[in-house]
Amino acid sequence: MNDRETRTFDIKGLEVRDTASDDFIGQIGGYAVVFNEPSQNLGGFIERVDPNAFDDVDFSDVVALYDHNFANVLGRTSANTLKLDIDKKGLHFILDIPNTTLGKDVYTNIRAGNLKGMSFGFTVDADDWDRGADQTPERVIEKIGALYEVSVVTMPAYQDTTVNVTRALENLKQSEVKAKALAVLTTYE
Repeated sequence: MNDRETRTFDIKGLEVRDTASDDFIGQIGGYAVVFNEPSQNLGGFIERVDPNAFDDVDFSDVVALYDHNFANVLGRTSANTLKLDIDKKGLHFILDIPNTTLGKDVYTNIRAGNLKGMSFGFTVDADDWDRGADQTPERVIEKIGALYEVSVVTMPAYQDTTVNVTRALENLKQSEVKAKALAVLTTYE
């Protein structure tokens, strides 16, 4: 599976710091991904990210964007304006907000509480589907193939992920139907 997906999270405990640099107006930090935290219902399923999902993922050129728009670049790991680290809790980021019109707008809206979401764009190399106690399908992302971007977002971008995830959800349902059909079939020798 190499279809790009995005996932949006509420930023809890976002760190905001002012800076004295002419190049940057401030710094934000927090978690772009929190491991093992169940998502909200994403259109018929719940999702979690495994703590080992980012093993061997290359972070050398990941961009920080506003609303997943590659024309709205806020930082980049290769420019040392975005720092990404994995710890026990998840994927932690620190972003130096540039002294640009976009940077000022984003920073002001974060400080005002208007922007509270964080998202990431990625591909999945391995996932596992099962059903929870209430029979809701649950997806565990076991292996991220590539991380392209982290974004400060205004609204969840679930429409971008529905096509890819719905396909995987339909595969789970078809597998369950086949298993039930095979269990009912009698074999004759």
